[in-house]
Formats: sequence, structure tokens, C-alpha cells
Amino acid sequence: MAEAEKTAIEFQHVRKDFTGQTILKDLNLTIPADEIFVLVGPSGSGKTTTLKMINRLEEPTDGTITFFGRPVAAYPLQELRWSIGYVLQHIALFPNMTVAENIAVIPEMKKMPRDRLRARTEELLAAVDLPAKTYADRYPDALSGGEAQRVGIVRALAADPGVILMDEPFSALDPISRTQLQDLILRLQSKLHKTIVFVTHDMQEAVKVGDRIAVMHNGVILQVGTPAEIRQHPAAAFVADFFAGAEMGRVAWADTVAQVLASGVLTATSQPPTPAVTLHTTVAALAPQLAAGTVLAVADPRTRQTYRLDAQGLLNYIVRVHTAEGESNS
Repeated sequence: MAEAEKTAIEFQHVRKDFTGQTILKDLNLTIPADEIFVLVGPSGSGKTTTLKMINRLEEPTDGTITFFGRPVAAYPLQELRWSIGYVLQHIALFPNMTVAENIAVIPEMKKMPRDRLRARTEELLAAVDLPAKTYADRYPDALSGGEAQRVGIVRALAADPGVILMDEPFSALDPISRTQLQDLILRLQSKLHKTIVFVTHDMQEAVKVGDRIAVMHNGVILQVGTPAEIRQHPAAAFVADFFAGAEMGRVAWADTVAQVLASGVLTATSQPPTPAVTLHTTVAALAPQLAAGTVLAVADPRTRQTYRLDAQGLLNYIVRVHTAEGESNS
């Protein structure tokens, strides 16, 4: 078997019950080594529970999980977890430790030589665009959300584990930071070739970062395949609908306020124009405010009218653009 085709993790007839309710039903799944394998599905589909069983944060009710051919239950727990990096949605850096000290926690437990640890820290911080000279001695409260998440990624990689678990790592970030970190993960993977198990509820994100995707719903895996295979041959109506929703969102992400105005979907308002919103502002930049319920107003120099821009207006725009693209491709 070629190196790239080795199996890193395998679930064999795994079931997981919580308080008498079955969360995962006869889960059979093979995760190849050295790939980004994405578990995607709506909330409650069992993605995070599946992820946590790999490093035994959760134990299966029945079935077997193997880690490079050996049952995870056969590993000493510390040895298993030291072999696996873990990146959370809320990165939870130790607030009383500097960036360098946060990164050093596991390598120091594993007795990594100090010189090697320093070099490793500098190398990884540079790889995530946080030069050690500037960031190593900072404390977490001096970092932005995106910077803290980059430090979390470095911390997961510092001891050079073969497998990284990533549990919705970017979902709490604004759209621009999220896109930047998705690109960063792809750059790092091209250099480091880790086995990454990545959980997300966002099909668009899954398609972007995943070598392979497992679509989950109600504790069952509906389909496993490459992004192209799932796009071209969805195995169930739910998969097709879930993918279509991601494609619909992709249509408008990089569009500008000028394009939204030109679509004619916004309604006039007497609200004064929002100073920070210009014709060149992207939908991605506005999404966090609109998602929080903020109502913005934008002036259209062509009509000399001010228009209301809120979450419903953005949705109307996405639907309009998506429908137009569908018609032009039919």
C-alpha cells in the first residue's frame, strides 16, 4: 500500500449512546493518513462526538476505533493524547502564559530539548505569519481572535503529532479571518502532510479544505467522497440540498455593496447612511454585523437614495443572484 493510502483512523461498527439515546448508529468510517478529512453536517448530527472518540474524550458504547492499526483503548491515555493535536472553536489559551509558553506546554511534557523547542516555536509562528520576535512574549489578551486561533494551531503542531483534530476551529471568527485561516491550513498541510480530522457545519468550508468529506445527519454517515464526487453524485436528497445551500452562499461572499445595490432588492429608508459602508465594501466584511441583527444604510449615488441593508436584504440578494446563475447555466 502506498504511503499516502495508509489508514490513520478507522471506526468499526461504533455506536454511542447518551442517557439512553443513540447518538451514533453503527458508524463505519476509514480516515486515510496525510489528508484533511472533514466531518460535515448540521448541529446534532454527531460530528463532534465522533471527533472526541478518537482521543477518548468520549468512549464508544459499542464497536472499535483504531489509531494506526491499534485500538485506541489499548493506548495509555497520555500517550494517545500526546500523539494527537487538538484545535478547538474557542482556543482557550492559558491567560497567564505568553504565546511561547502556551506553545511549549506539550513539548515540555514530552521533554523536548529547549533549543529544539525554541527553533520549533519560531518556525511555526513564522509559518502562521506571527513572527516570534513580535508575538512570542505577548499574552493572549493582546491578541485578536484570528491571532489567538493561529497560536492555537501552532500549539497543536508544536510536538509534531501525526494527527490533528480540529473542532469547528474557525466558526467563531469573522468571515475574512475565517477565509484567511482556511487558506493557512491548506498552506500548512502542503508542507507538513498531517492527518487532519476537521469538523464543520459549513459545507462551503468542507469543500474548500477537505481532501475527503463525510456528510453526517442524525448520527448516520450519508456519504463519503471527494468534494467533486459529492458535488457530482450526491447519494441522498439531504446531501444534495446541503451542498446546494453552500453553493448559494458562495455566490455572494466576495460581492460588493455596489453589486447588491445594482440588484434592486433593497428597500429605501430614511435612515442616514452608515459611514463605514462604501460601495466597495464586501458582503463578507458586513456579514458579522448583519448576522448580529444590525441594520445598515447605504447611499446609492446613481439614484441619490439611501437603502436599508439588513440580513433579509442580503438573503434576498443571494437568492436573486443564485437564481440568475441557475437560469444562465440551464
